[in-house]
This record gives sequence, structure tokens and C-alpha cells, in this order.
Amino acid sequence: MKKVIMIILTLTLAIGVAYAADFTTYTTDELLGMRGTMYNATIEQRNALHTELTKRVEQMTPEQKQAFASRPAFAGRGMGRGMGRGMGNCPYRPN
Repeated sequence: MKKVIMIILTLTLAIGVAYAADFTTYTTDELLGMRGTMYNATIEQRNALHTELTKRVEQMTPEQKQAFASRPAFAGRGMGRGMGRGMGNCPYRPN
């Protein structure tokens, strides 16, 4: 029984990796433009995007590095926005 469960888990992980997006063909500017817009993407796809951008940091222009280091334009929109408004002087976010 354990063997069957391990086989099923292994196949599930393999399928997930196979369907992960291949971002190597995109330009760096295209990848930066995708940040904050992948609402229906899986965690694996979001991680693949971040991993590809992280690999490209050495070749980025100063403007691209600043865009990568900053918060995406659309981040924070949707569910959960506005949480923590009553926190006062929170050391983790600008007031």
C-alpha cells in the first residue's frame, strides 16, 4: 500500500513539474511585466517566474533591477487588501 501511495505522489509531482511554465523564452522586460498579474497561476508557475527573474539579475539593467526589487504595480489588489489598517505604527509597512 505504501508503494502505491509513493508512486501516486511521485507521478503527481512529475505532472506538476511538466506543466510548470517555461519562462526562459521570455525577455526580462516581459517577465517583469508579468509580476503581480498572475492571478490564476499556480504556486509552481509563480515560483518559476521568480526563479527565472532571480537567475537574470546579473544581466539586468539598473532600471530592471529596481523594477525587480520593487513591489509589482498590481500587487495587493483583490482579497485581503486593507487588512491591518488598524495596526497604527506598524514597523513592517510605511504609514
